[in-house]
Amino acid sequence: MRFLPFPSFLLLIFLLAGVCLPPSRAVAQPVPETVAVHVIRGFDQEYTLQIGALGEDGRMMVDMGGLSRALRLMHRRDAGHLVIEQREGERVASCHLYDRNNFVRLDPAEPSGSTRLVHLKAPPRLRGETLYLQAADAARLMTIWLDRQVSYDPAENRIEAFLWSARPGSEYRNIGVVSPDDRTIGAVPSGPAKLKGVDVEELANGVVVRFRASGGASVASFIKPDANGMAYLTFQQAGGNPADFSRTFTRGLLKEIKAIPLPGGALQISMAFNTELFNLRSTSYRWDERTNSYVVSALTDADVSEVYRREKEKKIHDELVRDQEKWKFDTIVLDAGHGGKDPGAVGPAGTLEKEVVLNIVRDLGALIQKSWTDVNVVYTRTGDTFIPLKERGKIANRHDGKLFVSVHCNAARNRSAQGAEVYILGPHKNEAALEVAMLENAAIKQEEDYQQKYKGFSEEHMILSSLAQNAFTQQSTQAARLVLEGMQQKTSLNDRGVRQAGFMVLWTPSMPSILVEAGYLSNRSEERLLRRRSTQQAIARGIFNGLSRYRIHYEAQQLAAAGEVQKK
Repeated sequence: MRFLPFPSFLLLIFLLAGVCLPPSRAVAQPVPETVAVHVIRGFDQEYTLQIGALGEDGRMMVDMGGLSRALRLMHRRDAGHLVIEQREGERVASCHLYDRNNFVRLDPAEPSGSTRLVHLKAPPRLRGETLYLQAADAARLMTIWLDRQVSYDPAENRIEAFLWSARPGSEYRNIGVVSPDDRTIGAVPSGPAKLKGVDVEELANGVVVRFRASGGASVASFIKPDANGMAYLTFQQAGGNPADFSRTFTRGLLKEIKAIPLPGGALQISMAFNTELFNLRSTSYRWDERTNSYVVSALTDADVSEVYRREKEKKIHDELVRDQEKWKFDTIVLDAGHGGKDPGAVGPAGTLEKEVVLNIVRDLGALIQKSWTDVNVVYTRTGDTFIPLKERGKIANRHDGKLFVSVHCNAARNRSAQGAEVYILGPHKNEAALEVAMLENAAIKQEEDYQQKYKGFSEEHMILSSLAQNAFTQQSTQAARLVLEGMQQKTSLNDRGVRQAGFMVLWTPSMPSILVEAGYLSNRSEERLLRRRSTQQAIARGIFNGLSRYRIHYEAQQLAAAGEVQKK
């Protein structure tokens, strides 16, 4: 393919010449085929699409409309004229292809930019309503227009488009310029050179540093990086505020830029490259006449695919760290049942449930705070106050709790019933579970306007609520089992097992949740045990021991889940 600078007044002649060519002789219709287009647009933005193609005269020709879609560019067609558009906000750069015309017109997005004319080895061909171009030429054209690396591999029948960043020191943007930049038409910049600012573009395989200037060109010398990565760009005559160019970079190839005025109006700019982490393959310097800027480019040995892989691994690692922080066992919510005007169950000797469970929760919280300094303990109540059931779950959610533990004492019409139970949310499995749930849920009658607040509460509603907790069922069940085992080891209370029932206090917490029934106040002998501080402390110790085992399992599961994600 040849790329020729072309006088602007001849552009129209050649475009019209292409349109006026005599029709080609009839040829046999080629068999439709496809070409794979593999695109990398940025970190974690990679995809492969198939586009239409035709095999003709031993060469593969691709559908240019299909290629533009694969590269996420807009396109429109008017008979044999195809316009491909690249939008940058409100600005639009366009590529114009014409049937049977070897010249492609590239219009810039910037009003001050230059129109370019690219000469193709073979012209596009209109087949039906589709404009085709040889695959190799199509890839090269996109490389020149987009200033990105696009190539065609005939052995794999595949177009590779690396659209992540331009290559350092790229000259693609200068190919096929028809007319000089408007700023240089009739008036070459003159006067003393003055540096106005610096732009640094970090690329996947290097860096481009542009020093913007006004005035005439200054004679400059460039000393390439030494063994320590220090490079120097010295201007013989150039003004500018050194503070405008002094920068420090925390990551990437470039570490620091400094500007130092020298005697006689000279200005020296030093650039420190990070040669400890990067292997510099080459550096270059040039003055860009079109933009009146001084450009230093540095290219590393980085394999683009390897850079992409490392960046992807880093992103996965960072996401895992964030996920681990999110799911870190850092907050536990302790809920002492009842309180204030709601005494809860009352034993034959007058023992109040609200007092017993508050003591247990306080003891449990003290054990957690002493043993787990990295865990925040949130209480739904710390004194004899009434907290609505719905509000208890909201408190847990506001503090982003990782486990909700509600502590109660039981009661039953059967005065011989005794023992500890731990519940999770779910439909009642038996009459006994229903009786316990109804007893605890009766607390809602202490709330103002409870009939409106809990309107629609039913077995069906409970099933729906338990479905919402399904994501935490396994963890809740595990916590309940381990807590019950811990209590059995530390108290003389018998184990009545893990059960499920429709406790309204477990409705709203968005986390694993359990409800501990520490024993039966309705049983005289168990009431005597539950009112003792030694028993209350033993129950708290048993719950804590169970929670300790649960935390170990919980954090191990999080690490295992993170490992599985990392493998993927």
